[in-house]
Amino acid sequence: MVTIIISVDPSTNFLYSIIESMKSKSIEFDLIEVHPHEDSYKNCIDKISSLPEKHTIIFLGHGQDNQIYGGELLDDFPKRPLVKRNEMGIFKNQNLFLLACDSASLIKSSFRIAKTKKAIGFGPLPTEMEEVNNDKKLANEGITIDTINLFKQAINETVSYCLIEYFKDGYKDFIFLKDYLSLHLDKRINKAILEDDNRNLADLLFNMKNDMVIY
Repeated sequence: MVTIIISVDPSTNFLYSIIESMKSKSIEFDLIEVHPHEDSYKNCIDKISSLPEKHTIIFLGHGQDNQIYGGELLDDFPKRPLVKRNEMGIFKNQNLFLLACDSASLIKSSFRIAKTKKAIGFGPLPTEMEEVNNDKKLANEGITIDTINLFKQAINETVSYCLIEYFKDGYKDFIFLKDYLSLHLDKRINKAILEDDNRNLADLLFNMKNDMVIY
């Protein structure tokens, strides 16, 4: 079985495209939406705790190297940690896919605690101009909102396609999902350079691929 967890806030709305794509291809999954209130956070944790072993959990949302976040409602309910590094044992013996900033570092640092069956994570995934402006290297590269929107589109299309292919292929070892992602990110990088002449987009996609880890 598959469970998708999405943190509900204005900046993650674009990730619903992944959910809709999987629905359209008849991929069966349970959906947990982490809304910006305490009861929803608690409900999500309770559901994760009750999942059987060797389940596949896909998290779509925000993260840092020490935690993943739940929902946010601007000034009314700032996002809060959903699962901290020292709580990653909640994913023991699960296949875990964290589409969140700095989730690669979180997986690395919590591996002995989490004891996941397999876990895939990523480095920085700048999907807002604020994140670009706060990164000196990215800010100096002249990345625009148009580039960010193209990057978000590429994330949705690539992740959706690879998850669908992985599940339709019969739930092989999780390493195959990483291989699918690497292959199709390479294709998107080549397209960005050769067809779209968009070096900044290619660099963002390259960083996504290069920073991806599996443990």
